[in-house]
Amino acid sequence: MLIITTLLVTLILIRQLSTVAMMWKVNGISMLPHLIVLTLLLVFASCTKEDLKPPTCTDGDCNGYLELPYPIDENGYYHVDLSWNGQYYPRFSIDTYAEPTDPYWWYNETPVVQANFYTENTWTFQHDELPVVQNNRIYLSRNESSSNLYGKRIVGPIPPQMEGDTLNIKAVIFWDAGMNYVEKEISLKIIVE
Repeated sequence: MLIITTLLVTLILIRQLSTVAMMWKVNGISMLPHLIVLTLLLVFASCTKEDLKPPTCTDGDCNGYLELPYPIDENGYYHVDLSWNGQYYPRFSIDTYAEPTDPYWWYNETPVVQANFYTENTWTFQHDELPVVQNNRIYLSRNESSSNLYGKRIVGPIPPQMEGDTLNIKAVIFWDAGMNYVEKEISLKIIVE
């Protein structure tokens, strides 16, 4: 429909331009009504409907955070006390929370928010360098106890030789809203004890 309307307006505009040019040559007929019609056509032809879309997140600012069940000191370092007395090397988890996207951006009635984790901290196992946190994404899902979305990333296994080390872990939370997507990076510093 839009193409037909545009084509029709273009044809009328061309016809009006040729009429005004012909009248200009003849110079005997008043051009005022034709100039008014031509000006109105130009004004309406240049107006386009703006497609208003809601913000990515309902409140306009997408927020997310990471949470660990360990104490944090005044410098922002988490102190994770691990035990290497078990059959396997210890692990711990990072809880990830994020605000959902506006329902306009949902796919199949579900918000799409994901978190990708990265670290440079590695350890060697059978000649392979393994990161202490997997760098693939997790999708956050609805949380029964809150309006935020939730996901969990397991960190580890942590070998005993990393005791006393500082782990630098980054999470990039991605709110999917097509071209209006939002990304935020959150960093954690964790001292293994």
